[in-house]
Amino acid sequence: QRWANAPFPIVALDRALDREHFTSVVGADQDDAEMLAEELRKFPAETVLYLGALPELSVSFLREQGFRTAWKDDPREVHFLYANSYEREAAAQLFEKWLETHLMPQALFTTSFALLQGVMDVTLRRDGKLPSDLAIATFGDNELLDFLQCPVLAVAQRHRDVAERVLEIVLASLDEPRKPKPGLTRIKR
Repeated sequence: QRWANAPFPIVALDRALDREHFTSVVGADQDDAEMLAEELRKFPAETVLYLGALPELSVSFLREQGFRTAWKDDPREVHFLYANSYEREAAAQLFEKWLETHLMPQALFTTSFALLQGVMDVTLRRDGKLPSDLAIATFGDNELLDFLQCPVLAVAQRHRDVAERVLEIVLASLDEPRKPKPGLTRIKR
């Protein structure tokens, strides 16, 4: 807040600041999660696991809301797990403990690639491979996903679009008549 009236442009990137005072450029997390979950619903999986982290964060909350919106009319039960960080190791520990009382899910939705890596670490250590009938949906993209034998849905941030929008805002901020109003810009994946 102390920077709210600063004479230089402040643009929040990837995490929104107060819309009344700042300009933010963020991903369309809720819409992207809803779209990703809608696609995952098309797979004939009976068991579904949603793996997120830090549900108190706005990005986590929005992704979960998008998932829940897409899944609300689906009769299949979804198990929700939340790691205490977005780190690979945290996801691995949580997923390994969960597998002590549950079977491997047939569909998996992770809110970050690092969380998916934790699941893959555990599964590869236990079974030597991922089940070919496991349907995966995740945020973040990586070439590694192209080599998996199971179906993978991934959405990645469009970094060029984000950078172009931030540059537009910063340049407009330097031109007093065109100075943008504080607010939020969401960029879909």
